[in-house]
Amino acid sequence: MKVLTYHSIGMPPPEAKLKTLYVKPSVFKRQINTLRFLGYRFLSVDHLLKGNAPRKSVLLTFDDAYLDFWENAFPLLKEYKIPAVVFVPAMLVGKFNQWDHQRVNVKKLIMDWQQLRELTKAGIEIGSHSLTHPYLSKIPREKAKREIEDSKKLLEDKLGVQIRAFCYPYGDYNHEVRDLVMQAGYLMAFTTKAGSFEQSENLFEIRRITVFGNDFILKLLLKILL
Repeated sequence: MKVLTYHSIGMPPPEAKLKTLYVKPSVFKRQINTLRFLGYRFLSVDHLLKGNAPRKSVLLTFDDAYLDFWENAFPLLKEYKIPAVVFVPAMLVGKFNQWDHQRVNVKKLIMDWQQLRELTKAGIEIGSHSLTHPYLSKIPREKAKREIEDSKKLLEDKLGVQIRAFCYPYGDYNHEVRDLVMQAGYLMAFTTKAGSFEQSENLFEIRRITVFGNDFILKLLLKILL
């Protein structure tokens, strides 16, 4: 089983750097339709927790909770009743990518609380992406602890759902950060290490496959199969 991760589902602005983090909506739709045609199952977090993930299956994850998920990915997932996980930087809900907007040269809007509530009603899992998207292994332990614990509490208070999954910002973590996530009451955590779910060291170091904008269908299928 593979966990796929996306960032932006949209057209990259001309001034944007790192344009490969944008997957065009038409390309995303083609990817989903191809996986459906080939008989892949789309899993939820529950399948991972129960340990019954079939080999020919994928879990879709979306980092940063950008507004373009709401605009360009959610309608398709809702139509097909496909589950997914959206990782939210909790203190930046309704704002923009304050952590890297200068580096990528674009201010990308983040969904607001009402939109996140709509996602949960439709069966989309909300996970934490910390409070402010820092490098957790490079800040003081107590600050990292607050980023991990307080983001869970804020999301749960605002959305009225259990926050079970965490995603390490930038994929940055060490054993101490991983242990803080475990102690905070999450049930799993996702990295940016490439590989299958079965290759993951444990439920708090789940490997994923990043989908880039230049991943044509055959390339994506090879990533999933290998």
